[in-house]
Order: sequence, then C-alpha cells, then structure tokens
Amino acid sequence: MTVAVLRAQAPEFDVASVLDRFPDCHPDSVWLQGEQRLPGRHSTSGFNLTLVEDGEGTLHGPVAAARRQLEVLAPLLMELRQLSVPCVVDFGLFVGSALHFASSIHFPPDDVRWFADQGIALAVSAYPTADED
Repeated sequence: MTVAVLRAQAPEFDVASVLDRFPDCHPDSVWLQGEQRLPGRHSTSGFNLTLVEDGEGTLHGPVAAARRQLEVLAPLLMELRQLSVPCVVDFGLFVGSALHFASSIHFPPDDVRWFADQGIALAVSAYPTADED
C-alpha cells in the first residue's frame, strides 16, 4: 500500500489565514510554530493533506494520482509558492507484511519535472507493518 501526503510548512507561516481562503481544503493535521510536540516544540507552522489514501496498483499509480489531486489544488499551490512556503509530497510505503514485504514506487521523468516546476519536493518514507495473527 502507498499513501501520498502534501506537507506545507515554514516558520512564521500564517496557516489559518491561507486555509481560510481555501475552504475546500481539509487538512489531516495543522500545527503552529511553538506548539508542544514530542519531543519539544514545533519550529514551523504548517499542515498535512492526504492526496492518495491507497495507491495500490502499478508502480506509477500513486504518483499519477497525487499529481491529479495537486492539479485540482493549483490555486492553493500558487499561493504557497507566492508566500515562499516549501511543499513536499511524501509517498509513504508500507512494508514488511506478507502482502507488502518490499515495496517500490516509480517516478517517470515527466512527473518529476512537473513536481519540480510546481516547486514541490518529493520524499519517500517506509513504514514497517506486520501481518495480523
């Protein structure tokens, strides 16, 4: 299984103001600079927004699905660029179970260029899972 999450964060980022201007954007989490977290405090303000909840299928499927979702969010992305708020799409791969012992994702050059043109960095994270007994 693969998920994709848009993360936008920066020091001094007025996240509430931006999200107020985009009422159709419903982040999974929002945090403010200085808020308590484990360990310490947040050094930035920002939000996470799930783009792809279950990218089963081809190696390229989650990348294409994330791109389609981001194309819908173009006005939000433009505002974040204008505010110099860095964005990253983190593709989370679940690994270690019998079904997903190892996992891969494929980034075609055209998609990598598109993400770069939008000013969006790419990340891949692996999350260990285990089979239910």
